[in-house]
Amino acid sequence: MPTKTLVLGFDGADSAFVNAMIADGELPNFRRLKDRSAAFEIENDPAQGNVQFWTSAATGAGPGHHARYFYLNFNPENYDIVLDYEFDLPAITAFWRKLDDEGYRAAVVDWYGMPSDPLKNGVVMHRWFAQDPYTPSVFHPPEMAEIVAKYAPSDPIAEGFGSQPRDGADAMKEFYDRILGRIDIKASFFADHIRDGDFDLYIACFSEAHNVGHYYIQLEDEQNALYDPDIARAIPHPLKQCYRRLDNAIGDLIDAAGPDASVFVLGGPGMEPLVSANTAFDEIVRRIDMGVGAPLSSSESAKRTYHSLIPKGLRGRLAPLARLFRRRLAKSEYHQRRFFAVPHNDNAGAIRINLKGREKFGTISPGAEYDALVAEIRDGVSSFLNPATGRSIVKRVVDVSREIEGPNRDILPDLFVEWDRAGTRSDFGKVVSEKFGEVMVSPKTRTGDHTPFGFFWGPAVHFTEPAKKPEDVAGAVMASVHTSPPAL
Repeated sequence: MPTKTLVLGFDGADSAFVNAMIADGELPNFRRLKDRSAAFEIENDPAQGNVQFWTSAATGAGPGHHARYFYLNFNPENYDIVLDYEFDLPAITAFWRKLDDEGYRAAVVDWYGMPSDPLKNGVVMHRWFAQDPYTPSVFHPPEMAEIVAKYAPSDPIAEGFGSQPRDGADAMKEFYDRILGRIDIKASFFADHIRDGDFDLYIACFSEAHNVGHYYIQLEDEQNALYDPDIARAIPHPLKQCYRRLDNAIGDLIDAAGPDASVFVLGGPGMEPLVSANTAFDEIVRRIDMGVGAPLSSSESAKRTYHSLIPKGLRGRLAPLARLFRRRLAKSEYHQRRFFAVPHNDNAGAIRINLKGREKFGTISPGAEYDALVAEIRDGVSSFLNPATGRSIVKRVVDVSREIEGPNRDILPDLFVEWDRAGTRSDFGKVVSEKFGEVMVSPKTRTGDHTPFGFFWGPAVHFTEPAKKPEDVAGAVMASVHTSPPAL
């Protein structure tokens, strides 16, 4: 029997690229779906990234409820930075879990960052061909591992872009070709699985636009400071090539689902050239907290030594270990600090305030002292300028206690400092403050990063009001599935 509701997920896909290519007649299957759908541009919660986008879409709730904002979390009991699956995050329920409890049969493949619990009636494949998987693939039922191995014995890009040198056109193209080949593998499996199954809901997610956007976006624009004409000749318009390949996959999947299927498309958050002060944020925050004359932290000293001793070509492979080592050094110093930087997506820095009654060694009292410190931090980070534009590097500072609702917002950082990317196509090389001095910003492996925007399309009949945020995805898809009784 045909699939009744099909959700096509395009992790990291950019609505501006998609819409421009549709207008140029380059994406016939994207256009075919958009023309028959209610189409909405959705905006992420302030200063958030990919984890929050896809978790909010799956749960129908914002970050203050589900508490997922990045794949690393701060533990207030021991000041450690741990992977999300090692941290005691609040339980969440994805919309497909609710449908499974109602007896509907669902297949969910590679939805970004969601728990991989099995379904009673369906199929879950987690981190099969996902973006930068840091845990092994999980298959429910287990025999799905044998089935997908017939399409590909392993992930063509499992080692990730940063795990080995990618210098020069030939190496860049070889990795890029493997990304495109992975789209074809997934499309082939999805089409066969949809035809052979009997699903009330099928969710097929592609992460390749995410990979291409992070590492190849500089080749789309000759004005980008990192544009390389030799590589661009070998890989002309890499994002457009990727979206054309995804468009081919769409055609195969909607044909497999059948003409009566309700089809939704979720894409994002999109991609733009990376401009971020995150690699310098520890030092920026330290100076605001302790003053310009304070000695370097042990983690910052280790970072500078690392960069002076380790060749650039090796840093990508060693980066996870180097970051872990620096975090271990920083952990012991945070006990005495008023506030400190914690990891976050490159679109924004994140700050945790050492709050009494919440952090084990809290130094700041809630109330007036906390509010005064937020104002001090806001003024301090905003005083840093981008020398290329003469403007503050800060677009906005998000005070979680005032701007994000939900019972679990204390798990989030207290402040998100969103970077101003307007007016420049090149990353910050350094940032300068009249009060706090000059801070150098280390270059990054990635060249692209997420915008605040995504897109969501689907049959108009399933929307009671326009979709505006990722949280609006779950309700519309559930409404579609509920139009018919379970297949079981």
